[in-house]
Amino acid sequence: MLHGRRVVILGLGISGRAAARASLRLGATVEVRDAAERAALEKPAAELEALGASVHTGGLSGDVGPGDLVVVSPGIPPRDPAVLQARAAGAEVIGELELGARLARCDLLAVTGTNGKTTTTALLAAMLARAAIPCAAAGNIGLPLVEAVVSVPPEGAIAVEASSFQLASTESFHPRVAVLLNIAEDHTDWHGSTRAYVAAKARITANQDSSDVLVANADDARVMEVACRSRARVVPFSATRPLPAGASVRSGAIVIDGIELLGVDELPLPGLAGVEDTLAAAAAALSYGVAPAAVTDAIRAFAPEPHRLQHVARIAGVDYIDDSKATNPHATLAALRGLDDVVLIAGGRSKGIDLSALAAGVPPVRCIVALGEAAAQLEAELGGVVEVVRVASMEDAVAQAAARARPGGSVLLSPACASLDMYGSYAQRGEHFARCVRALGGSDGDERRA
Repeated sequence: MLHGRRVVILGLGISGRAAARASLRLGATVEVRDAAERAALEKPAAELEALGASVHTGGLSGDVGPGDLVVVSPGIPPRDPAVLQARAAGAEVIGELELGARLARCDLLAVTGTNGKTTTTALLAAMLARAAIPCAAAGNIGLPLVEAVVSVPPEGAIAVEASSFQLASTESFHPRVAVLLNIAEDHTDWHGSTRAYVAAKARITANQDSSDVLVANADDARVMEVACRSRARVVPFSATRPLPAGASVRSGAIVIDGIELLGVDELPLPGLAGVEDTLAAAAAALSYGVAPAAVTDAIRAFAPEPHRLQHVARIAGVDYIDDSKATNPHATLAALRGLDDVVLIAGGRSKGIDLSALAAGVPPVRCIVALGEAAAQLEAELGGVVEVVRVASMEDAVAQAAARARPGGSVLLSPACASLDMYGSYAQRGEHFARCVRALGGSDGDERRA
């Protein structure tokens, strides 16, 4: 497929390095470019050079031709000058997800959505594993798809978390089962508009046909608009109302096409968002042919991911909850469902998103402690609706939240923004929050699951 072809990789991150290694393994001539300087990339650059790649740092632009394949890392937007230059030169421009899909020998089961992708993908992979199907979880969840396809045999399947960044640069990506969880405004700074963001999400089903399945959230209007245009067989799900077909909750139990799996009170995932993720993963697994017993066993044994409604401590009757993974208002509003009397810690890098949507969370939110680049935006857009207290650090945020919290209520870190203004990742932000909370003193986070 790539033998003798020139492949140019834009970006020396995890997916870029994986794409370079895969291309070299298949006999391509590989050139890697990154905007950062060599000093920041010395180790990965040297490793790829030892394998035979040519590595250029300090910029993404360079010569490309009509016969070249350009593989773009997810962090590089489609309007980047280097990407536009490559397209204008007639080069084929794809992303690492597309490259991995072209190399896959097994079935792909893909999950996308503004929120819940990682949890649903991990749960779906656990269901496949419980059914003894050779499998992996790959894509935006951490393991690049180009690496996962090497280890999964043709009779297996890969659960793929697909971000909007990754889907935007796909052409032939064709999952046997696709899951569309929800679509809310996000990443408009990268895509350029909400319309372009929705179009990227819709690419998960663009190449499906009537032999494939699209699991779609019946409670999300944008999702159903995409589903109506899909050629796949649509399996709807709803966490809020019983459906005549598909996946929903009936009499307190998860029911899929008439098959009762288990009670909602048995789910390890918290809140209504946890019910939605479970319904979606179970519907996808059953549609693929996984036995109901394997699906149920996988759900019961599943451990929620860190920084997603993770209970940190109970102090003076107040629950402190880490939902640092919530990087947009839609995720924060989902976290608030089921909570009462909340002091919300929010803020960070807003990514060009309108944060006024958070007003729908009042109540249960009665105070917002705002930090990071978006603190002023939060105060301007929500100060007339709820008390907003601006702070300069996480230590101050936890202290101010603790001073305003009331017994029986919660302090929720659910920022509705990205973390990169103050932290290297949402995980670092959540870990710092947990350290600050524990410095207050109190009981262990296992006392109560949020």
